[in-house]
Amino acid sequence: MNAALPPRNSSQKIAIVAIISLTLLSGVAHGYLDGRWAAKTDLQAVGQRLSELPEQCGDWVLLEQQELDPGAATLLRCYGSEVRVYQHQETEVVVNVALLFGPRGPIAVHTPEICYSSSGTKQFGETQAHTLDTAGSPHTLWQARFTQDQQPEPTLDVWYAWSDGGPMQAAQYPRVWLTENLYKIQVAGPVGNQAFQPCRNFLTAFLPYVEGVVE
Repeated sequence: MNAALPPRNSSQKIAIVAIISLTLLSGVAHGYLDGRWAAKTDLQAVGQRLSELPEQCGDWVLLEQQELDPGAATLLRCYGSEVRVYQHQETEVVVNVALLFGPRGPIAVHTPEICYSSSGTKQFGETQAHTLDTAGSPHTLWQARFTQDQQPEPTLDVWYAWSDGGPMQAAQYPRVWLTENLYKIQVAGPVGNQAFQPCRNFLTAFLPYVEGVVE
C-alpha cells in the first residue's frame, strides 16, 4: 500500500522554511566574510597602537605624516591607520607606507592590482611573493610593479601583505582567514635597481617595529 502524500499546504510550508533557512545562512556567511560580526570591544584602542611606530627606522626618517583618504577610510572601516612618508637619509629616496587595522572583509579585498589600475598606470609582469627575515620571524609579502605614463619599464614598486597579529603574510585569500580583523601593510616607492631596492630596504628596517604594534 502506497504511503499517503503530505498535504499540499504542508509541502509549501516545508519549501518556504527551506528557502528562509538558506537565505539566513547566506546572510550569516556573507557577514562573516565581510567582518560584519566582528566584536567591537576596544578595537579603537588596538588601532591606536599603530601610532607608536617610530619616526626613524634604520636609515629611513619620517618626512611626512598623512591622513587616510576619507573615501578610503569609509570604505575600509579602519579602527586604526598610519599613513606616512619616509625618506632614505643617504639617497633621499622616499617611500609611502600605510599600515591599516580593520574588519577582515574590507581590508582583504582592496589590493594594489585593483587600486592602481587607473588611467596611465598598468601592472608590469606578475605579482611575486618574497620573504623578508627579521630577528622576530620571517615575513612574506607580495610585490607588484607598475608602469606609469606609458613608460616601457616599471617605475612604481608596491609591496603588501596582511597579518592576523603574527608575521605579515602574502596570503592568496585573506578574506577567508579564521579571524575577525586584519592588519595590512602597503609600501610604494620607486623601483630602484639590483643594488638598492627602496621598498625592500625600507621594509627590512620597518618590519621589526611593526612586530611591536600588531597583536
